[in-house]
Amino acid sequence: MARDIVSKAQDLRLYYILPNNIYVKAVDGVNIEIPRGGFLGLVGESGSGKTTLAEGLLYLIDPPMIKISGKIFYIRKREGSSTEYETIDLETLPQHRLDQLRGVELSLIPQYAMDALNPTMKIGSFIKDVARYHGRDVDEILNRALERFKLLGLPGDILNRYPHELSGGMRQRTVVGISTLLNPKFLVADEPVSNLDVVQQHIVIDFLTELVEKKIVETLLMVTHDLHLILEKSRYLLLMYGGHIVETGSKEEVWSEPLHPYTKMFLESIPPVGSRIEEKRIRGVPGNPPDLRYPPPGCRFHPRCPFVMDICRRKEPPEIEVRPGRKVKCWLFVDRKV
Repeated sequence: MARDIVSKAQDLRLYYILPNNIYVKAVDGVNIEIPRGGFLGLVGESGSGKTTLAEGLLYLIDPPMIKISGKIFYIRKREGSSTEYETIDLETLPQHRLDQLRGVELSLIPQYAMDALNPTMKIGSFIKDVARYHGRDVDEILNRALERFKLLGLPGDILNRYPHELSGGMRQRTVVGISTLLNPKFLVADEPVSNLDVVQQHIVIDFLTELVEKKIVETLLMVTHDLHLILEKSRYLLLMYGGHIVETGSKEEVWSEPLHPYTKMFLESIPPVGSRIEEKRIRGVPGNPPDLRYPPPGCRFHPRCPFVMDICRRKEPPEIEVRPGRKVKCWLFVDRKV
């Protein structure tokens, strides 16, 4: 039902154009539904296409990224109704309507958050511009910014500082705070703690979790290669490999009963929290991720898979719905005579 989904993509292909007309197939035929509500995780190795998919869900598609095919939808409550929902095809919106949605209902904490601020503007001036653009009360948004910056461990005078006067970690936390100021319904956080120390990481994760728990942010999709960061907080996981979503399900299902061979091996490569490396032999995922300029035929994981069959090398596996909300893209779950 529409009320249970905040975003969905159908047959989505997002490629990057390189010189000599070479394509990087970063998102290649993805079909997903993002559940509404709570803390969700989009997880996979570096280079799996996570960032491209995250940006695509918000229709942040700019060269050299292009959309080859597919649809991207945002589902929200119909204006003036508490029970009816409407499905918006983001591609059909005029640019000014898309810009209005972003920040207010849709928002992104970018992967390279430290570089997202205007170096010629003080933080307070930048926030004032955001508030005015979206027709919000400037003083209200500035006060909200101070409250959230305090929760993020930032100094009280930060509104009067330029970005170059802040450390890298402070700039990153500043962007995290700014991305939440208009209380978006759907917030995508792309590796928001990747350049922070452990203490700062926990500050940011706890901050985002609090916004979700208080329903200030309705749905948070955290994009990360580090499953440890979100295991405690997330309720639903999407596993991505080689431009494909290979498994989805509740955190409990994925953790206790991983279906896709990649998911199993990925989980086995993570040391238990609090353990010492010598206490448990950690198995890495052997081999290398696929080159998405020239992905292998069939299943993208087959060169690394210990359960590979002949059909895996020849045909791309279909997406199998094992039960509602639980999907896997693997030939092991299809009649092997196909």
